[in-house]
Amino acid sequence: MMSTQAITLRAAGRTMPTGLVAKVATVAAALALWQLLSATRVLDPDTIPAPTSIAVAAARLAGEVPFWHAFGLTLTGWSLGLLLSAAIAIPAGLLLGSSDICYRSCRFTIDFLRTIPPVAMVPLALLLYGATTQMKLVLIVLGSVWPLLLQTMYGVRQIDPMSRETARSYRLDRLRRTLFIVLPGASPFVATGVRISATMALLLTIGAELIGSAEGLGNGIGLAQSASDVPRLFALIAFSALLGVAVNAFFVTVERRALAWHVAHRPSPGR
Repeated sequence: MMSTQAITLRAAGRTMPTGLVAKVATVAAALALWQLLSATRVLDPDTIPAPTSIAVAAARLAGEVPFWHAFGLTLTGWSLGLLLSAAIAIPAGLLLGSSDICYRSCRFTIDFLRTIPPVAMVPLALLLYGATTQMKLVLIVLGSVWPLLLQTMYGVRQIDPMSRETARSYRLDRLRRTLFIVLPGASPFVATGVRISATMALLLTIGAELIGSAEGLGNGIGLAQSASDVPRLFALIAFSALLGVAVNAFFVTVERRALAWHVAHRPSPGR
């Protein structure tokens, strides 16, 4: 007689591949439909090339050293911008979220500044730094610092008041309260903010390269557009999209493993 636990494990093992197969089948069906529309010329191949043409261009790109150099520059700008944003947003969010006076006095300023589109700052950044990595970093930080700052502030303010009172009753100093009460309580919000900021930082990196002509994948997209090389253009866009998916999947995995102790990431009893 097979135990209930064994049946559950086998069912879980069958369910996981099924979800993966469904995702792959959906993508394959979409690509097949796209190829069919291109073959029947419902879609103009000079404007929207067929997936096979994009695949050939992507394979050609993967064999070029300049492409990987541009890919590395994009990753470098993204990672440095995200690190700078985190270094600014997390400490500031902890400070502003812990003080009612600071929170109320700075909230309007934060709401005002975060509504300024980073793209609108491109002319100023180009004037100050030119088409350099510094220009990219300025635009990345201006756009990606706000989600992480707000999430950190909200996380601190959502901490259970009973935990704060317990820490005060035990006369814990500010450093210990921060390490053992504030940071663990706000960590799910901070992790969500990092994930959102990481995606936004990548978008701003490629956008800064495209608009500001700094070296990277975005600049390659602009050059392909200028040369009317549509398959190469779509191949670069596809690589950028895959990079975005990989970045999001990486941070989701890190968040689940780092916060496995938190109730939000524990499996429900019914699963």
